[in-house]
Amino acid sequence: MGTKSIATGPQHEALRNAFIEAVRQTASDMPADQILAVACVFVGQLTAVQDQRRFTSDMIMDLVSENIQSGNQRVIAGLLDAKGGNA
Repeated sequence: MGTKSIATGPQHEALRNAFIEAVRQTASDMPADQILAVACVFVGQLTAVQDQRRFTSDMIMDLVSENIQSGNQRVIAGLLDAKGGNA
């Protein structure tokens, strides 16, 4: 039993946007690598509380990896679509 891909819905986007807004409000001057480090600790905590009866460690790490790739692709697409943008 693997994790399944689902379409991003309004609730997912609202949560992602709330995370972004929280970072802007609480860490606007923090270097990006430090924000990433804090986010990684949070992801680590979220992985630790997953139902181990439903998901193996490998399944969760695949989920994390796939979503990191998705986030990277979104940023690159935005850069390429921006006027004068490049990636």
